[in-house]
Amino acid sequence: MLNVYDDPSEQRSLSLDDTSSTGESQEDTRLSLETSNDVIPYIGQRFETHDAAYEFYSEFAKRCGFSIRRHRTEGKDGIGKGLTRRYFVCHRAGNTPVKAATDTKQQRNRKSSRCGCQAYMRISKSMDMGVSEWRVTGFESHHNHELLEPNQVRFLPAYRTISDADKIRIQMFAKSGISVQQMMRLMELERCVEPGYLPFTEKDVRNLLQSFRKVKQDEESIDLLRMCKSIKAKEPNFKYDFTTNSNKGLENIAWSYASSVQSYEIFGDAVVFDTTHRLTAFDTPLGIWVGMNNYGMPCFFGCVLLQEENVQSFTWALKVFLNFMNGKAPRTILTDQNMCLKEAIAIEMPNTKHALCIWLIVVKFPSWFNAVLGERYSEWKVEFYKLYNLENIDDFELGWRDMVTSFGLHANRHIVNLFALRTQWALPYLRSHFLAGLTLKGGCGC
Repeated sequence: MLNVYDDPSEQRSLSLDDTSSTGESQEDTRLSLETSNDVIPYIGQRFETHDAAYEFYSEFAKRCGFSIRRHRTEGKDGIGKGLTRRYFVCHRAGNTPVKAATDTKQQRNRKSSRCGCQAYMRISKSMDMGVSEWRVTGFESHHNHELLEPNQVRFLPAYRTISDADKIRIQMFAKSGISVQQMMRLMELERCVEPGYLPFTEKDVRNLLQSFRKVKQDEESIDLLRMCKSIKAKEPNFKYDFTTNSNKGLENIAWSYASSVQSYEIFGDAVVFDTTHRLTAFDTPLGIWVGMNNYGMPCFFGCVLLQEENVQSFTWALKVFLNFMNGKAPRTILTDQNMCLKEAIAIEMPNTKHALCIWLIVVKFPSWFNAVLGERYSEWKVEFYKLYNLENIDDFELGWRDMVTSFGLHANRHIVNLFALRTQWALPYLRSHFLAGLTLKGGCGC
């Protein structure tokens, strides 16, 4: 039997849906909810409003592994008395009715999640000392289906939400031509969360962008600069700067959020400036400034879109970044192999150690060495990482020569170039510089 807790004064049958199955075996799996007593709904629990009761039950459901929906409302003692009773049910309550097939409209073959679950909470309106309140008068805690784990429940539609601030960010990213995958990664970096742990999914972002297009088709010409100005009006601590070309069109633009500036103040001693991304829509480089917090998670500092990859553009980008960060230069900056960027850093950050980010180098290894080494490629990578992590410079250089000989790479231009630049990427040469864990695997968050 179902364990239903009811207020005797509220004896009333509960039919969750006209199509609910009443013949299900009571031997179905029913998982008890293991939470502390002070957060479990109970008969007689009081709320000022029905919305407050809904929020409480929703939070309870999230902790336990399910979500809820509003099911039925009733007016007690006939029509005209107003809303006096509400039912909140498990999202899997009821059974989906079979739709009649039509010749003119194709039906989507999508499996329903509803399985006739009877878990619910009922609240009723009452008056106490002339003040109205809502009281729990019915509660069923058992489900006829498995409950989700914490890392799964967040994917239920009820808990996937995009805040107004994130909607503005997404719209701005969209106007700048950033892909949805890049948007997700940027927002993960900004919040210092692992991939996949935002409160919304790529599908939610794509749906949001689709709604933007439907509602604002006549505003598609809104450019990124106008978007930044709009954000600045709402968030005074938002920072952006830009340049225009001879035709007064947008040339370069950079931006950073107040939270990013605060993070940089604490964790900005070592920074990765990743300029390897390109926006397909405009064929322009996207630069991302990233650091590492004290939990070993990447943190986002800012973005820049550049018209060209030259010394002038990179110099402007670095100058603006320093201005965003109140003139504080990092102790170490790690970048890709870009001679223009190297020159710009020497101009704008003369006292900053410039190193090459190992993971921006490693990502190119398959295209550099796969065909050359063939079956020995994996073996070579293992040897490379051993050399990279050595403590002593002499051991590194001796080991490098042995590696080149062993794999027959004397004439390989990438090997020659890597060795020429070894003081900028190999750890034996960088031990005395502060790197904040950005040389660890995946440390740059790129």
